[in-house]
Amino acid sequence: MAEADAAAPVEAAAGRLAFFKLIVPDADEAARFYADVLGLDCADRIDTPRFRERMMVSPGGSFTLVLIQWTDGRAITQGTAHGPVGFTVDDLDAVAARIEAAGGRIASGPFSLGAARILFMTTPHGHKIELIERGAAGDR
Repeated sequence: MAEADAAAPVEAAAGRLAFFKLIVPDADEAARFYADVLGLDCADRIDTPRFRERMMVSPGGSFTLVLIQWTDGRAITQGTAHGPVGFTVDDLDAVAARIEAAGGRIASGPFSLGAARILFMTTPHGHKIELIERGAAGDR
């Protein structure tokens, strides 16, 4: 590669993360869990003969968590080739108090890592979720 090419700016076609899909056995039940625990809102819903989707967004957020339920009876298996889905929260203790009441389970934490506090939970459908409460900017 020529030296001039190496310094060329990246074109405007760069991708942006817009959504992430989790397969769940019951889209409405999963939507209630994310609403009750993390305050996500159901921004849209799609119901077809093959699948049901619930699009969950955080207030003011630009990212969508899509909960998809296959309606054709296929089995759901969870692999290990991915890490947990991560969310930042303002008050980790308040969220932790809601997890088990909503049917989830605290897997580990909360614990501190630098200025941040972290908790790992498992949803009622077995998905691993990482929650991070960031410290104040001066604490980092």
